[in-house]
Amino acid sequence: MHRTVGTVWLYLALLTLPAAAEEPYRFRGISNLPLIIIDTANRPIPNDPKIGATMSVIDHGDGKPNSPDDPPTTSTRIRIEVRGSSSQMFDKKPYGFETVDDNDADKKLPLLGLPAESDWILYGPYSDKSLMRNYLVYGLSNKIGRYAPRARFAELFLRDSSAALEEQYAGVYLLIETIKRGTDRVDVSRLRPTEGNEFSGGYIVKVDRVGGPETYFTSELGSVLGFVSPRGDRLNDEQRAWIKQDFSRMERALAGPDFLDPQNGYHRYLDADSFVDCFLLNELFKNVDSYFLSTFLHKRDDGKLAMGPIWDFDLSSGNASYGGVWKSEGWMLFPQDPQRAGGAPFWWDRLFEDPAFRDRIARRWRELRLEPFSESALFSTIDETAGQIESAQRRNFERWPTWGTYVWPNPRPYAISYAQEIRNLKTWFTRRIEWVDANIDRLPSSISPLAATEAPTAPAANATTDSEK
Repeated sequence: MHRTVGTVWLYLALLTLPAAAEEPYRFRGISNLPLIIIDTANRPIPNDPKIGATMSVIDHGDGKPNSPDDPPTTSTRIRIEVRGSSSQMFDKKPYGFETVDDNDADKKLPLLGLPAESDWILYGPYSDKSLMRNYLVYGLSNKIGRYAPRARFAELFLRDSSAALEEQYAGVYLLIETIKRGTDRVDVSRLRPTEGNEFSGGYIVKVDRVGGPETYFTSELGSVLGFVSPRGDRLNDEQRAWIKQDFSRMERALAGPDFLDPQNGYHRYLDADSFVDCFLLNELFKNVDSYFLSTFLHKRDDGKLAMGPIWDFDLSSGNASYGGVWKSEGWMLFPQDPQRAGGAPFWWDRLFEDPAFRDRIARRWRELRLEPFSESALFSTIDETAGQIESAQRRNFERWPTWGTYVWPNPRPYAISYAQEIRNLKTWFTRRIEWVDANIDRLPSSISPLAATEAPTAPAANATTDSEK
C-alpha cells in the first residue's frame, strides 16, 4: 500500500517538473556545399531597412569539403534584410542583401562562381520540400536560351545571438541573382536621354503587387506595371512618362484593329517568341503565380518588349493546394477556377487570337520535348540535384522537421521523406508532360469568356493620349 502511494506521488511529482528545454540543433561535420556565415553582431535581421553585417563564405570548390572551422575564402561587409511576401511568415526566412565597401557603397563581388555583382538573394526553400523547384526552372530557362537568375546551393549560418556557431545553422539556401539591368544579368542598355523628352536604352518592369505611387505606373490602356530597373524612386518625371508612353505603344498595337499586320501590328513592338517560352515554362511547371504575379518584362536594345526573366516557382509542379496546381491537367492561362479568371493581362488574350502565335507554341513545345523538356533530361537534372544536396538536405530537415506535416500551401498527401518527395515530383512531371502532349495542338483561341475583363480598345491613330500632351 505504502509502495503504491509512494509510486503515485513520485509520478505526480514528475508531471509537475518543468519540461526540459529542447536542445538546439547543432551542425556537425562537413559539407560538400559552400557555407555562408552571416554575422549581425547579435542583432535580428529586420524586414526593412537593411542593417549592416559581415558575410563569410567557405567554398573550396565543387564537391570539396567545407567546415565551419575553416578560414573564409571570401569575406565582405553586407547590408541585409528579410524579403519576400508570403514566405516571410515562415521561420526559415528569405533574405536580400547587397555587398558593400567600408563606406557602404555597392561593391561588386563574384560569389560561389557567379559573375560579380552587388545585389543578391538568399532564398530558403521551406514549403518546397524538394528544395529545388526554383533551381530547376531557372536552369531550364537558361538552357533554352532565356536568361533566368542563376542560383547556387549553400548551407547558411546566421550568427545573430551569442550562441555557438554550430547552433545557429539555418539550413539549405539558394544564393540567387537579383533581377536587374547588367551585362551579366538582364542585358539591356542603360536609359539615356536623347533629343527633347525622348530616351534610348531599355528598362525592366513587372506585373506584381506594387507599393507607393513612385513604384509603378498605369499604362494608357490600364495595365499596372511596377518599375524594376531603373527603380521607380530613381526615375525623374520625364523618364517615367517616356517608359509609360513606350510601353503603351506596344499595347496600342496589340489592342488595335491591325494587330496582325506584320509591319504595324504587335510584331513591331513585341518579341512573340519570348512570350511563347514564358507560356511553356509556366505551363510545364503550372506555376501558381503565372501571368499575374512575379511576371517580368524588359525592353531590349532592338526596341522590342520581351517576356522574362521568369521568377518565383516554389509554388509550382504540384506544390500548392489552390489554383489547380496540385493537378497535372489543365492550363494555368485558361483557368477553370472563376477566382483566377481575369488575372492575366489582356496581352495574352489578344495573342491567342492569332493562329500563328498558337502554332508557334505547339511547334516550340515539340522542339523542346526532344531534349530539355524530355522526361530523361528533366529527371536526370532532378536526380543530379538531389545527389548534390543529399547530405545537406538531411541536416536541413533535422533543423526544420516538416516531413509528414502541412506547410502552407502543401497539398495532401504530405511526403514523409526526401526520397518520397522526389518520387512525387517526378510522378507529377510525368503526368503533366503527358497531358500537355495530348493538348498542345488544341489551345483555345481566347481566354474569354472566363476573363473578367476584355482587351481594351486602342485609341485612334490620330488621338492624343495623356502622356503625349
